[in-house]
Amino acid sequence: MRIAGGRSLGPWVMVAVVGCAEPPAGTDPSSTGSTTEASSSDGADGTAAEPPPTACSEPTDVVGAPRTIGEAVAFIEQLPRPLTLDCFLERLERPLAINATFSTVSLQPAVGSASPRVFLFIDDLILSVAVAGDGRQLLEFGELVSQTQSIKGELEFPIEGPLATVDAMERVLDATGTKCRLCHGSETPSDAYAMAFVSDALRFREDVERVSLPDLRAEYEACDPAAEPERCARLDALFAFGEVVDAEFPPELQTIYDYE
Repeated sequence: MRIAGGRSLGPWVMVAVVGCAEPPAGTDPSSTGSTTEASSSDGADGTAAEPPPTACSEPTDVVGAPRTIGEAVAFIEQLPRPLTLDCFLERLERPLAINATFSTVSLQPAVGSASPRVFLFIDDLILSVAVAGDGRQLLEFGELVSQTQSIKGELEFPIEGPLATVDAMERVLDATGTKCRLCHGSETPSDAYAMAFVSDALRFREDVERVSLPDLRAEYEACDPAAEPERCARLDALFAFGEVVDAEFPPELQTIYDYE
């Protein structure tokens, strides 16, 4: 819809050769996959560059662009086990629309501008991952249900067995709602998913807390896998499998500082 600068990134699963197409009527989207590997870019001499090594436990040609938390879980179910977060990221359809921050005001904080928290935008689904630090194995979900509110969820990787959408909801629950309400106000139950809650969707202060796409790409290009294997693997998963573009948060969203 309007996320990622108004771009439409096509249906949530892409079928190669035919191109982007909605699953046929009566088809379960969770059973639909791609039949094409991510393409490699040309090298400086015009020859095809070697494709980057996969982070997946076994080769897969599945590529997806999930637009809801339910679709994201269905996509995850198609990927090989044990499933790492880097494998999930590399198999997302490109172009990948992102926005990054060095803000530490989160349960998934950045570790400075060189290892930021990265938001990925696919229509009304906003995913977030950390390049390094305590939150590195977490995939956070925010599914917009209005201009200012979203359903929250979270998964911890690696994932070994089968998964259901309720697992993403249960990960954020506490005794009276979700731990997300520590930052996101106006929390109420949602009937969109079992055990789901909806609350304010927030953005960070892009004027002072943003890490630019060129700066993050430079971190990827300069990363030394011998010195920082996990950090470089995360940057590879974001940048090495196709085009990455700038995204913007919806302007209607508050920041956490607006509560004060």
